[in-house]
Amino acid sequence: MNDRPSPDAAFGQALRQLEIKHLMAFEAIYSTRNISRAGQALGFSQPTMSNLLATLRAVLDDRLFQRQPRGVQPTSRADELIGPVRKALQEIERITKPRASFDPAQDTREFKIHALDIFETLLIPSLVNRVAGNLGITFKLLLAPKIPIVEALESGDADIALGLLPPNQPDLRWQDILSVDLMVIARRGHPRIKGQVTLQDLAELGHVAMDMAPGALANAHLFSLKNRPARRDVVRVTRPSSIIEIVAQTDLVGYANRHQLNASPWRNRIQVLEPPMPLSTQDFQMSWHLRNQDDPGLVWLREEIRQILGQAEGSET
Repeated sequence: MNDRPSPDAAFGQALRQLEIKHLMAFEAIYSTRNISRAGQALGFSQPTMSNLLATLRAVLDDRLFQRQPRGVQPTSRADELIGPVRKALQEIERITKPRASFDPAQDTREFKIHALDIFETLLIPSLVNRVAGNLGITFKLLLAPKIPIVEALESGDADIALGLLPPNQPDLRWQDILSVDLMVIARRGHPRIKGQVTLQDLAELGHVAMDMAPGALANAHLFSLKNRPARRDVVRVTRPSSIIEIVAQTDLVGYANRHQLNASPWRNRIQVLEPPMPLSTQDFQMSWHLRNQDDPGLVWLREEIRQILGQAEGSET
């Protein structure tokens, strides 16, 4: 007589050993690649996270995460499970969580925004002014030079990212928010540049330019660098606003976009020049993690960002 349970019975026994908190722990560890940070995000102690992970490993018969010098790396089995687990958690949330609302005039919340330098000047002042009457709404900026968008959104360090959308990220949602065209800039009173610029000027004069060397700027490989004339870089920077500031005070030249130039306190000291050859434009996106798709506060924030940047774009036409 065979006393071994049937596959269906074994599945039922395994399922009864798992609770929602096990799935939450698995998703948090997978997203953050760090057990301690996952526990902090969930409000679970280190022993609790260790026990939850031990149960998951026993029930699923897999280590799920391998320790690495800076955290953990998912196994192939964990990669297979993350999609169904996230879907299950989303369905459970829909069942158990009452439909929330968000009132920017009364609610308290800190919004974490991962942003390229251009959005610090184009967006944040208007965003702050829109909620000036409510002391409960605050914003935290994570500037982009060192933190990749995917890492910031998956870990929860950022609610929304404004910049260049990384390719092939099925867990991210996105929307185009801004197209920029580059202009040549030189300081007013430049000894050589007076109202127009030639290819020879651009080749012979020193430039201030973005540093696109590996490791200097997160997601630098995503920037379009087409149709740039040959140049001699004297200063390389990681913030576009630095180009404007340095050009305004030296005889170097550079490239900058109209939106940021109009918002810059240095605009009255800058000549904005048509390039002698067409330069490629750059399209920027707003992206967020799938798990935040229906968050009422972030739905509000995304709409505010769309309106503010839509007005900025319209002012250029």
